Amino acid sequence: MSAGLRVCLAWIAGAALGVVVDGVLDEAIGLGLAAVAIGVIWPRRVVALVVVAAAATAYGAGARIAMVRPVPVELLGAEPQLVTGVLLSDAALSRGGVRVELLIQGRRARITVGGGLGPSASQAWTRGRTLRAPVRLRLPDVVRNPGSPGVEWQRLTQPFELLGTIKSAALVEVAPAPWPEELAARVRQHVRRSAERFVGPHAATSQAVVTAILIGDRAGLDEALVRRLQAAGTFHVIAISGGNVAMLTMACLLGFRLVTRSQTMPLVSTMVVVAAYGGVVGDEASVTRAVFAALCYLGLRLRGVPPKPVNLLAVVAAVCVVWSPLTVLDVGAWLSFGATFGLIVILPRLVDHVRRHAASRRGWRMVWDWLVVACLATVAAELLIMPVSAHVFGRVTVAGLLLNLVAIPAMGVVQLADMTVCVLALVSEPAAAAAAWLAHHATTVLLGSSAALDLAPWLSWRVPASSLVWTGAYYAALILAVVCTRPATRRAAVVLAASLLTVIVTSPFVTLRRPPGGWLRVSILDVGQGEAVLVQTPSRHALLVDSGGTPGGSFDVGGRVTTPAVWALGERGIDWLVLTHGDLDHIGGARRVVEDLSPREVWEGIPVDADPTLRELRSLAQQRAIAWRRLHAGHELELGAVQIAVRHPQPPDWQRVRVRNDDSLVLEVRYGDVSVLLTGDAGLEYESRPLAVDRTGAPPRIRILKVAHHGSRSSTSEQFLDRYRPHAAIISAGASNLFGHPAPDILARLSARDIRVFRTDQHGAVILETDGRSVRLRSISGRVMDVS
Repeated sequence: MSAGLRVCLAWIAGAALGVVVDGVLDEAIGLGLAAVAIGVIWPRRVVALVVVAAAATAYGAGARIAMVRPVPVELLGAEPQLVTGVLLSDAALSRGGVRVELLIQGRRARITVGGGLGPSASQAWTRGRTLRAPVRLRLPDVVRNPGSPGVEWQRLTQPFELLGTIKSAALVEVAPAPWPEELAARVRQHVRRSAERFVGPHAATSQAVVTAILIGDRAGLDEALVRRLQAAGTFHVIAISGGNVAMLTMACLLGFRLVTRSQTMPLVSTMVVVAAYGGVVGDEASVTRAVFAALCYLGLRLRGVPPKPVNLLAVVAAVCVVWSPLTVLDVGAWLSFGATFGLIVILPRLVDHVRRHAASRRGWRMVWDWLVVACLATVAAELLIMPVSAHVFGRVTVAGLLLNLVAIPAMGVVQLADMTVCVLALVSEPAAAAAAWLAHHATTVLLGSSAALDLAPWLSWRVPASSLVWTGAYYAALILAVVCTRPATRRAAVVLAASLLTVIVTSPFVTLRRPPGGWLRVSILDVGQGEAVLVQTPSRHALLVDSGGTPGGSFDVGGRVTTPAVWALGERGIDWLVLTHGDLDHIGGARRVVEDLSPREVWEGIPVDADPTLRELRSLAQQRAIAWRRLHAGHELELGAVQIAVRHPQPPDWQRVRVRNDDSLVLEVRYGDVSVLLTGDAGLEYESRPLAVDRTGAPPRIRILKVAHHGSRSSTSEQFLDRYRPHAAIISAGASNLFGHPAPDILARLSARDIRVFRTDQHGAVILETDGRSVRLRSISGRVMDVS
């Protein structure tokens, strides 16, 4: 290992330590000073590495402190604040309005601009320009559920430190950017217009894909298409990154060498083009890493120094960490560097092994070699990144091992064809149209490759996150298999790595986290400003009441929050999914829950046939042969000693045209002497009715209330509380939500009756466990209450 490689690795390791571990700044400084002081005893190389690692640790600790520093109070509040910020990217249309990303007082903020003027006005909101507007800012939500990362880790890994809203584009003032940014914005606008003019007539999907591949603008991509490509393992080809930059670099080198015999001009010209491309596309971390790597490679070639791949990768990683220490927490960086390391280190060994043991096919030698190397390249990359994908994203796909043979070449054709379209659009429209035809058909091939999942859906699956112990042991075994020279030890390491990888991608120990025998568990999950409740019975059945969701947002609450929490509580799937009513904060994550947890039945109350989200869910249930049932007051389900009874709504006597809170399903879960009332968003229409009793007529001795409508004033009346007389109340609400939930009046009403209150916005997920005689309530934050 060269000295430079050791220094790079010491810097990366030190920065990672400083960022990940809290409170190591003073220790790092002390260690560095001590190493310098006793340098006369230690070898100079050791002292140098210790000093580098200590400096990197201090640097990383400083970045951590800056990231978690408190937000100035004047930026937050119920009323909009007049702020000025620099646009970090071009404005993009979203379901909730126009989305802009701003740098406000050194903090990254994602702002949604509402109103009908946004789409037209957003054409002027390009990267580098300065926006001034009244913005209502808040902190991003963090969730505290079983199995979720800690609060500080979520703060460190969130792409934005602030979220906000602007009521109307009419309130926004914009100032021009420096001329390089203005020029780059014009180039991006030309790319979008060329794609719309020449590729758009073939298919809107093709237009969105070519724009995403060329300049990283994914605003036009359909969410269903994104999910499909992620499942197929080919989404990376349309997420602009190293592959795009590598394709551009190779095309430029070949093109310039065709027009000049000079050895240096192609390299210099390619460096200029790649740097300009990076400036046009933007400052996304993946693009910056790829452009810097390409420039380093070309620069070394220019100086006549043959670049060593491992050393070049280490230098690029170290410089990225110098530029931003938080790179060590960037999952995209893990995947990029991991896949590249696999191609550099593992691929040659796999190819040598296959060529030694595979029979030669003389007539097809060139084609056979290309297929072998291409397949093994994907295998080598997946061996490094599959555990990360399984742990972070909860998905494993082996379809990409073959589909990338089609998707990656198709991506190259799309990129080069669309570049040609953009150039020819300035000089020859017929030629541009011909190139657009090629780009469209290459896009069709790229997207069509994912159809393999229709024939073999088992090639991709969702998986609960395994313990980091398994992941660490896997990488240790993989390293041993690579570096060990003894055949017997290497074979043992390969077998061990394969066994550990099997555990990671199947997660066989999930069900060990279920409640103990004879116990009922009801978990009110922390899904922000929404609701999701998991009921686990002693008979090993699971019922999920609502799924959480984000109205108008693109964040996948179902797949990123609700499903992982259900897994962490010990359930691979659920038996029933209950949709209390059609509000998005209750069912916005239901589609992903259905796909991930495969319920046997879906329950709803009063149907609203005109609601598009409910229509989509009914269609999905029909496709998957999931029973869809409509329930109302009087329906009951007995699961051993547990009784689940529907208390509301009454059978409808008129057709609903919109979703109503008062139509919410209300469920009572009864186990022995314990009653848990799950009220959805039900209001006075339910609360004014007499409380139902079970068939024995005996009231439950211990009563727990899930407060309706997130603690809104429209529910939880005094009369209802006096009749039900709960021992404890649980409120599901988002921190700093825009609705002011829970209302102070409701909190005062509960306090006046000496009802203990648990809140997901303050305490995280709340877990109730009972044996039918006593109850223990505990929150993720550590609050505990026993009722007996």
